[in-house]
Amino acid sequence: MTRSRALNPELAGHPFRRTLPAHVLSRLPVFEPEVIAAMRKAELRSQDVEGRKLTLQDVKDFLLAYCACFLAVMVFIS
Repeated sequence: MTRSRALNPELAGHPFRRTLPAHVLSRLPVFEPEVIAAMRKAELRSQDVEGRKLTLQDVKDFLLAYCACFLAVMVFIS
């Protein structure tokens, strides 16, 4: 199947694809260099977070959220 045929809604094989507007079947936009740089920076930041150790504050936050959820479920059930 050629690319032009896939972009033409009248030639699309499935009935649902024939009902879609042409802009839905168009190619995805290419990111600008600034966006690509920001995405790489965010990816590096997320890799740094993966390697860090748990702190006491992380444990406290988890326990607080766990207890709040447990209490909410118990109130809902009773």
